Amino acid sequence: MEKKNFVIGVEGMVSSGKSSMCKELIKLIPNTIYVDAGYIYRGIVLAIIKNKIDLSTNTLNALELMQKLKVEFKIEDGITQIYIAGQRISEQEIETVQNSLGVSKMASSYDNKPLFAFASGIIDNYKNHFNVVVSGREMVSMYPKMDLHLFITASLESRIKRRFEQYNGKYSLEEVRKMIEERDNLHEKSGFNKICSVTEKVDLTDCNSAKESALKVLDIIKSKGLI
Repeated sequence: MEKKNFVIGVEGMVSSGKSSMCKELIKLIPNTIYVDAGYIYRGIVLAIIKNKIDLSTNTLNALELMQKLKVEFKIEDGITQIYIAGQRISEQEIETVQNSLGVSKMASSYDNKPLFAFASGIIDNYKNHFNVVVSGREMVSMYPKMDLHLFITASLESRIKRRFEQYNGKYSLEEVRKMIEERDNLHEKSGFNKICSVTEKVDLTDCNSAKESALKVLDIIKSKGLI
C-alpha cells in the first residue's frame, strides 16, 4: 500500500540546530520540502522595520500585516524563500532580525489565529503533492494534525558555541549567551514549546554536523513508519 504524504512539525530550543537539520533532512527523503515558518515571521518583522511601523501601537494581526506589507514566501529548491513587495530577501537581511526579540514579541502579543489558519491551508495544499517538514514556534497550535512533532533540544553551552561560530566573531561569547538566554526566557513566558501526543524529543548536543543530526532524526521518522 502506497504511503500518504506526511507533515512533520519541528520546533525546539533556540540555536539547537533545527533549521540546518531540516535542510539536510529533506535531502534524505524523496519528494520532501521544507517550510520555515520562522522565516515568515522574520520576514514580517523585517517588513515592519522597513516601513517604520510601531509594534506597540499597531492593531493589525500578523496575517493582515503580511498582506499589507506584501510579504510572500515561495518554495525554491525545496526551501522557503521570503519576498517583500516582489523582492527576494537575502539571509543577511533576515539576520538583522534574527537576534531581535521582535519576532518572539509579535508571536506572543498578536492574534495569530488568522495566520495559523492561513499557514494550515498552505501546508494542506503542499501535502497534496509533497512530504512537508515545517519548523516554527507553536506548531501544536498552527498544525495540530501533523503526523510527527519533533522537539529539538541541545545543551546551553553547545547552543552558544553553534551560534557563536555561525556569527564568525560578530558577537562575543557573552553577547551570544545573553541573546540565547533572553530568548529562552521569553519563549518560556510566552508558553511556547508545547508538546502533544505525537511529540518526540530529540537531543542534538552530541551531533557534530547538520547531516549527523538529520540522520538521527531520520531514524526516528523510520521508526514511526512514515517512510
